[in-house]
Amino acid sequence: MAHTRTDGSAERPAAWSRALIAGSALLLVAGVASGCAGGDTTLDGSAGQGQGEIVVGAGDGAESRILAEIYAGALRSTGAPVVTDGGLGDRTAYLGQLDAGNVTLVPEFTGRLLRYYDPESAETEQDDVFEALSKALPQGLSISDFAAAEDRSALAVTSQTSGQLDLTTLDELVPSCSRSTAVLAPAFEADALPDLTGCTFAQTRTVADDAAAVGELAAPVSADGAVRVAGVTTASPDVSDADLVLLADDDHVFTAQNVVPLFRIGTLTEAQLKALNVVAGELTTADLADMIGQVRGGADSADVARVWLDAHL
Repeated sequence: MAHTRTDGSAERPAAWSRALIAGSALLLVAGVASGCAGGDTTLDGSAGQGQGEIVVGAGDGAESRILAEIYAGALRSTGAPVVTDGGLGDRTAYLGQLDAGNVTLVPEFTGRLLRYYDPESAETEQDDVFEALSKALPQGLSISDFAAAEDRSALAVTSQTSGQLDLTTLDELVPSCSRSTAVLAPAFEADALPDLTGCTFAQTRTVADDAAAVGELAAPVSADGAVRVAGVTTASPDVSDADLVLLADDDHVFTAQNVVPLFRIGTLTEAQLKALNVVAGELTTADLADMIGQVRGGADSADVARVWLDAHL
């Protein structure tokens, strides 16, 4: 499959590099780690020599390309030569490139990567997913801190429906399930619905995408309290741009899907690993959804990532 390779050599403001260095130092001193307990730089505590060119790979999706450019920009701030290699295909394809040593690092989501390496894993809460993923990784691969940014599955209703029925959590939805319809986007974690105790929807349908699922929420609440619920993912711009309430998942029915870098052990220096952790401390779901929307609208992923890097690091 054809793919693109760029070195991102556009000039960076000096303040950007200073901010990243300062942020890294603060992160290390404060022990801020959204994923690794104890603030370890990598999961196994190792830092490599980081010699030679770093290649950040990306799959075909907009989110993968954006995250690859963000990680590449953070790594460049350390003075390392970095290129991005995009359009590598699906998860199996780009992980194959990582295993073969053709790329150094790829962006991932914790839950999806865990299910890839351990399909039988039942973990759903973000820290448990991260820990299980660390144990499931093949020899030679590691992950560093995960970001607050995520693309987790969620059930959503319109803000009008939420206000009318005082509906803000999955538990509060349960009494209405038997009279309600769930309209699911393809990326939604539908196989987790049976774990929503006491909830069996009157009807469940899969539609083309998040936009179609959100579009079907316009139907008003019926007299008997039946509602339409959309099964979506949280980093979708179709979700973030709509007037929706994502029902709180207090019991972690849906698997955590936090952004995380996956890389070959021994290929990154301590400074480069700190740079990745700074990204983890700054990137939010709202940021990611906004950038995905821009790229789907025709913007270049490298340009979009550069704006985020200049503003946040």
